[in-house]
Amino acid sequence: MSIIPKRALRGLLLAALAGVVAAAGLATPAAAAPSAPVITSDDFPSDDFITSPMVGEIGTITITAADPDIAYYIVDFSRDDKGPEKIVLDPPSEPVELAYMPTISGRQVLNVRAVSTTGGAVDTYYTFLVSAKAPVGAWALAEPTGSAQVLDANGLNPGKVGNGVQLGAEGPGDATAASFDGTSRAFVNTADKDLLRTDEGFAVSAWVRVDDLARDQAAVSLKSAEESGFVLGYHSLSATSGEWTFATPDAKRDPTGSWQVSGGSVWPGTADEWVQLTGVYNQVDQSIALYVNGVAVDTAVRETTWNASGDVQIGRALADDEWGLNWSGDLAEIQVFDRFVATGEVEDLVTHPLFTREGYWQFNTAPDGLSPEYLGGESAVLHGDASILVEGDPFFDPFPIAGTGNLLLDGDGDYATLDAPLVDTSGSFSVTAVVQLEGDHLDEDMTVFSIPGEHRPLAEVRYDATDYAWKLVLATADDPEAATVELTSRVTPVTFQPQGIAVVFDGSLGQWNLYVGGNASAGAVSEGIEPWTAAGGLEIGRSRTGGGSSYFAGGIDELRVYTGAISDYVVVAAAMAYAEDPGI
Repeated sequence: MSIIPKRALRGLLLAALAGVVAAAGLATPAAAAPSAPVITSDDFPSDDFITSPMVGEIGTITITAADPDIAYYIVDFSRDDKGPEKIVLDPPSEPVELAYMPTISGRQVLNVRAVSTTGGAVDTYYTFLVSAKAPVGAWALAEPTGSAQVLDANGLNPGKVGNGVQLGAEGPGDATAASFDGTSRAFVNTADKDLLRTDEGFAVSAWVRVDDLARDQAAVSLKSAEESGFVLGYHSLSATSGEWTFATPDAKRDPTGSWQVSGGSVWPGTADEWVQLTGVYNQVDQSIALYVNGVAVDTAVRETTWNASGDVQIGRALADDEWGLNWSGDLAEIQVFDRFVATGEVEDLVTHPLFTREGYWQFNTAPDGLSPEYLGGESAVLHGDASILVEGDPFFDPFPIAGTGNLLLDGDGDYATLDAPLVDTSGSFSVTAVVQLEGDHLDEDMTVFSIPGEHRPLAEVRYDATDYAWKLVLATADDPEAATVELTSRVTPVTFQPQGIAVVFDGSLGQWNLYVGGNASAGAVSEGIEPWTAAGGLEIGRSRTGGGSSYFAGGIDELRVYTGAISDYVVVAAAMAYAEDPGI
């Protein structure tokens, strides 16, 4: 006999009673859906033929109830990151004005669910198009040498060129730049005032290269009565090092300090590198942010705001009613925006490549023990029994990793070298390869490639047998006793298929990273590694430590070396290069 508890029995009786009531047509009817509210906006008109230039600007949308008993709305914009938001109406059906700042161009949809006091609900959709307005000032600084003024992108708002500025310098990528000598005459003074308000959302960007690391300098500023409304530039930390900075004084007159964000890394090895800086103020959350090459490096709250109504200054700034911070170095492509600029747009401002390939080895042949570089550069020298695995019988012989061959190493004294340094390792650089481990040697440590210094390797990519992991091992100094820092990949080594390996040192951020299969390690290394220049060429398939150790067993192919930090796209493309691709 089964026993039914009283609570369960009561539940069964209630369910049965509900069934009887429903069958008799006596069920409580669902609350009637209210009429759809009316949604209107002058800032974001719902018209497939009108695109509002409102990206980065705050606009309003009005919701007007059609019934008198609307208790609340649930609103959700399709292209923001907030999710649904509940707005309680007190009194019921009162009009609502939504403040909204789109950050992405294109079609956007607002979903409004109106819920009545009786629980009835109706969904309404409001569709609108938005676009991003062009900068209100853009000076390429690309005029010919000797020009007395520079013009913005519209051919207007001229900038008077000081005697300490030389136009026609080599810029980022294929661009032309202006060279500033750091004296009080090194500036460009633009004409138009009131291009933007610094108490509302705004942004400023520039391509910069700095010469004098021993003092603070301004790349771009906005003039006001006694202080610059903002300063984008360089902050010195020592005679030979510094960081990038974006600051706004905390008051229009007699400021006690600045709201400032700083980041990136500058030292002699990276000072020659072009860097794209962007400073942004977000009126919605009162935050300021600094981006270096499209990467956000610092954010802070700007607790006080005021408006600077002067003109844009290039290469200097105003403090205590005196000009100073004159730039020493090169500047190009200055832009100012009278609106907020979101991360995606900032990334799009990095229009010039930040890296150059210095060598590419396909390892298809090695006549006389020399495997040629793709464009006729330095050949890789094979040592020991190192050989080239070439295509053979497709049914019985192993396939090369990519193309018609790959470097084949047996783990017993085989390796290859590039005798001359291809890059200055005190600045940004990258090395990529595609490798395949030999399964019979997984109980031994193996080195994919090593960048030797005079006394010890600067950086090595290893297979670590104890941890069964790919690791990047970095030396803090070119000293046999120097400490090392390790970065471990989250991707497990395998023997059944090739894996792409990449080491990227981004000098502008001071960060090292290891990628396997296009996936970055858990965290980049940015502390404890002083930049130093490796003295030797690349060792492929071994560590030079102890006269030669940790020999690699397996195949290595598609070796590439770059000056500069390669992009995530190139990291992934190189990792997937199971077919030869000279375009990477």
